[in-house]
Amino acid sequence: MSRYLPTAICYNFVMKTGSFLLVFLAAAVFCRPAAAGKPGFPVCMYGIGMPEELAVLKQAGFNCFQTYAPDPGKLAMLAAEAEKQGLMMLAFPDAVIGSAYSGAARKWPMLAWYLVDEPETFRMPPGELEKINRRVKDWDPGRNTAFVVGQGTAAFAYGGIADILMVDWYPVPHLKLESLGAQVSLITEAAKKTDLNNADKPVWAVLQAFDWLDFPQLRNPPVGGFPTFGEIRFMTYLAVARGARGLFYYRLRDKDGKPLYDQPERWETFERVVGEISALLPALESGVRFPPPPGLAPGLEAKCFSSGGRKFMILLNPSEAMEPLDTAVLSGWRPLFEEKGDLAELFPATDGRSRMPGYRVLVLEKRRRFVFF
Repeated sequence: MSRYLPTAICYNFVMKTGSFLLVFLAAAVFCRPAAAGKPGFPVCMYGIGMPEELAVLKQAGFNCFQTYAPDPGKLAMLAAEAEKQGLMMLAFPDAVIGSAYSGAARKWPMLAWYLVDEPETFRMPPGELEKINRRVKDWDPGRNTAFVVGQGTAAFAYGGIADILMVDWYPVPHLKLESLGAQVSLITEAAKKTDLNNADKPVWAVLQAFDWLDFPQLRNPPVGGFPTFGEIRFMTYLAVARGARGLFYYRLRDKDGKPLYDQPERWETFERVVGEISALLPALESGVRFPPPPGLAPGLEAKCFSSGGRKFMILLNPSEAMEPLDTAVLSGWRPLFEEKGDLAELFPATDGRSRMPGYRVLVLEKRRRFVFF
């Protein structure tokens, strides 16, 4: 199989975003040869159950997946297809250890072995989780281990265990979107403070890709709604801005078993958002952080990073309220992934001031200055 992403992905991504700049981004970054080995910044879908689903994920731009499948034989089939598609997997090791697949599994394309879901919800003692982690490490010492907590504070109890911490937080429609950022910030802080042997422990964020009406609720009538494109895009970039070094979307199928890729409007949301993140992957994986320009409104949040001679900024309004946006402060920065390439056109001034809507995200690139001799 070719190591290049299909031309159709690049074409569709450029056409959907409508930006000439994206022609360059898609050609130079998104359509470059796929990196070998473990991805430095995973972008994954939760709940994969069948090998034939992996080609669809690859087409959409994902570089990995999570599965709840416990059967070692089924995991072996998923692993074989993942190898073929150039994807990595996150899976439970419990039934694999000691099985007929125990030796072969150590060569599967594993992103990490998945230890447990939300140990705090059933009051698992940290020592018990450490025993699970040690068992997996003794069996497969060369692979990462990971587990997910349901809130950032739990990481202060479990954060010294495993190689990677994950947090799942699903606010739509019950909580404010910015609550996700607080949880990612908490788990990032816990990762630094609780593991003295791994001060640079990665944090992965698990984001909402489902309707709460798929689950039982105490509310009567129940409340739900699938997150909109704007909400999913905001949660994605908020997680990155708060320190997430990997993104997972929960989950592929709804309560009736219908996959997202059979729901075109919803699937297009993930194609677009994953396409954006894929275009930024080199900077997200190894970019160097630097301070944002002075003069931005206090209610805005900005994260800047440089990579390969290019400078990027993620600019968010992490609240529901409109915030002033001084476009002069952003002189020399151009928006990516937008229908319009000028900030003044994106946010027309009223009463002499531009304003950034609530829960809005901008991804900006610093214009290069060329000197000719």
